[in-house]
Amino acid sequence: MKISNASKEAIVPLIIGDNNELWTARSSKNLVSLFQTYGFRDDVYNGALPKLNNSNLNTSKTNYTKDRLYKISDIVLKQLIEQLISESTDAHNAISQLNNILAHDNIKLSFNDGSIVWEGIKIDPKIENEAIFKNNEKNVIDNINNAKVSILVAMAWFTNEKIKEALVRKRQEGLRIELVIYKDGINAAHGVDLTDFDYKEIRGTRGGFMHNKFCVIDNQKVLTGSYNWTTNAEARNDENVLVTADNTTATNYSVEFRRLKPLI
Repeated sequence: MKISNASKEAIVPLIIGDNNELWTARSSKNLVSLFQTYGFRDDVYNGALPKLNNSNLNTSKTNYTKDRLYKISDIVLKQLIEQLISESTDAHNAISQLNNILAHDNIKLSFNDGSIVWEGIKIDPKIENEAIFKNNEKNVIDNINNAKVSILVAMAWFTNEKIKEALVRKRQEGLRIELVIYKDGINAAHGVDLTDFDYKEIRGTRGGFMHNKFCVIDNQKVLTGSYNWTTNAEARNDENVLVTADNTTATNYSVEFRRLKPLI
């Protein structure tokens, strides 16, 4: 059983204790103490969380917890999750909430004689693909609206305000949204305002364009194809979008996104 990065990110608020009646909020100092217990012995709290990846920027609780979860093994993470359950005010509700997250990884938790049991869920591994040639804007927005955890976007040109507003709504719901766009005159003059998002403008890594057009949703689904998120692509051009629901493919695109935009 492997716990995906998408699931780890969804567990972060439970560890921090943000806005959740099942868990007490942890201070930054308590977060460091927690992860010291799970192998990060060199982490020290000196009035602030440890810096990440040699950055001089202050570290948020979310980014610190996320970084540490990415780095621990699944065996250690299982121990941490069991601690979360034991610390909760209602173990059965805690397990239910965790199962909602871990179901995406085909994992289920249950109680048996007071012990926590980890089970793999057997599912149909069928890959689902859908090729779209009309109403691309609507289909992109529908898929964004169905996102539960995270949205990663690498888009050469992004001028479509309706798609941007769909991302705004999901950001307001608390989803992690990151974007990479091509650094050029079109986006500078006509691109949507991404000021409130975690985004980066980049050139092509090999001297040409950053010509990608893909979106990874919940590390479960990928939207890709010829369709840029622009008004011209929607109103004037012949375009296509391929939607594929396949964990392996989604992970490959997530890895490529992280290559384009490293996590700070």
